[in-house]
Amino acid sequence: MKLRNNDPERLLKAQLGARLSGDSTAFSVWAPEAESAELLIFTNQSDPPCDVIPMERGGDGVFCYTYPKRLDGLYYNFAFTYNGERRECVDVYAKAVGANGCRGYIADFSRTNPDGWDNDGWISLKSPTDAVICELSVRDFSSDPSSGISPADRGKFTAFRTKDSRLRSGEPTCVGHLKKLGITHVQLMPVFDFEGVDEKNPRAAYNWGYNPANFNVPEGSLSTDPCDPERRIREFKELVHSLHEEGIGVVMDVVYNHTYRTEDSCLGITYPRYYYRQNGDGSYSNGSGCGNEIASEREMVRKYIVDSVLWWAREYKIDGFRFDLMAILDIDTMNEIAEKLKEINPSAILYGEGWTGGAIALPPEKSASKHNARHAPSYAFFNDGYRDAIKGDTFSDSGLGYISGNCHFRQSVINGLLGSAGWAGSPCQIINYCEVHDNLTLWDKLALSVGCCHEEDRKKMARLAMALVILAQGIPLIHCGQEFLRSKPLGNGFDHNSYSSPDSVNSVKWSLLDQNRRESDYCAGLIAFRKAHPILRLSNYWDIEHSAEVLSSPDGTAAIKLSAREDVLMLFNPIPRAKMFILPDGEWHLYISDIAASDKPLATYCEGVIVPPISAMVLVKKI
Repeated sequence: MKLRNNDPERLLKAQLGARLSGDSTAFSVWAPEAESAELLIFTNQSDPPCDVIPMERGGDGVFCYTYPKRLDGLYYNFAFTYNGERRECVDVYAKAVGANGCRGYIADFSRTNPDGWDNDGWISLKSPTDAVICELSVRDFSSDPSSGISPADRGKFTAFRTKDSRLRSGEPTCVGHLKKLGITHVQLMPVFDFEGVDEKNPRAAYNWGYNPANFNVPEGSLSTDPCDPERRIREFKELVHSLHEEGIGVVMDVVYNHTYRTEDSCLGITYPRYYYRQNGDGSYSNGSGCGNEIASEREMVRKYIVDSVLWWAREYKIDGFRFDLMAILDIDTMNEIAEKLKEINPSAILYGEGWTGGAIALPPEKSASKHNARHAPSYAFFNDGYRDAIKGDTFSDSGLGYISGNCHFRQSVINGLLGSAGWAGSPCQIINYCEVHDNLTLWDKLALSVGCCHEEDRKKMARLAMALVILAQGIPLIHCGQEFLRSKPLGNGFDHNSYSSPDSVNSVKWSLLDQNRRESDYCAGLIAFRKAHPILRLSNYWDIEHSAEVLSSPDGTAAIKLSAREDVLMLFNPIPRAKMFILPDGEWHLYISDIAASDKPLATYCEGVIVPPISAMVLVKKI
């Protein structure tokens, strides 16, 4: 579909939605094929409108009306007539809404800024490979009583204001734990307004949040008062500000590939069918697996997505974006996002899932898939091949990976450690991981695939997996709680897809920290070591090629030497027997062993080392 108007360039620059200006409030909405549009003003979230005003159609298909007074604190919707049928919906550009997102709200955003906000800014990176990302759900993060967060703040944005929560042992939880762990960014699972949870009674249901409703508004179920439209905005800003104070950036998981509803969504009511792709027979294409897919390649849809990303970056100081099912979106849209976002924040992190949930109505060469990574150079893509090489087939409970003794994956693991994914243009385009919110946790996967092993051996496998992720060239990402063996038990087994499972399944059980402190400290040590050694964070393949050497090693094991201002020797033994490695000449300082990892030397070796079963060992020689 092409734009049908006299001045498409002006339309693409138009400011849509509700805007306060001086002593007036301007409203505008693009609905070029509507027979009429009306503005509905409400005094609250439940009563009928106090004013219904016909809007004036412009030549570019934008309906406008300027109200001759400030209406901040009131609610509004639009009503459109198509083929004689009048339907009401929230403004697609709404920046604030009431409970459950049924009515837009006119907010003065200057009143929503927390103390210190004006002096807040984005977290800077020299290279994307300097990032260490931790994925978490706002609700899961603090909903369990073991979090140490007060009951009123559990599962809420406000939990992030508490920085001194602890277990009875004194071990820090929540934000204090993230700080101790050493990560640079958190990736928040969806925090925009989504469906699936009644905001007025959030404990009655659970949902991950991949059910988009209003793309430009924080989710009310994560606020302490969803009926106060400004409070959710302020509390989310407080979350960002609190993490920024700790030097931790915030990445938003955004779901621009579909909406929860189709014909009944605000997009579907405002301009039926325009925002969604159709098949040749007129049915909705469903590459998301959720009933529709967004037609990002259409000019006003692209504008909508770009405007939305820039809104979050500017108003909420979001440091980066993770795009769900990014291959549904088109490359031109993604590149425009990157270009405009980097103008305001050159350190912005951009990455996503380089696949779809099904067949899409977009030519393959236009898809922002990992196979087209070189055409979207500002984006990183999840390295699912390395994930499965590390732990085994994600979709097979019994599948064994390198850490569980499947040495057929040795070369794939070596490739992953060197940032060689085949489809990437640089290591900056690779997200390395072995666990996220989807599918089994790593600990549960090991329980099912090698459950006959002694628990201590499974812990060794978990530590080895962590080492393979954090020491690899590219950008490492962990799932919150993975570092202390997070589990999602369900009945007599484990939950493979907990998107709507209760808090008892999804919540982070901070009490596990005391049981698995060694694993958590090991992860923190790996991160500290990575930060201390730039050779693990190279940003181009030329540097990797000229600094890395794969050494000969005993069967099934792997040995890689990285050389620049120092030599870093990485040894990996997935076999349940100790292995002898002959060291290159010189004095080698041990930093990472089977049970400890640090940015300070733990021991010194010459000539040779014995690498314990199922473990990594890293040594450094100064040049």
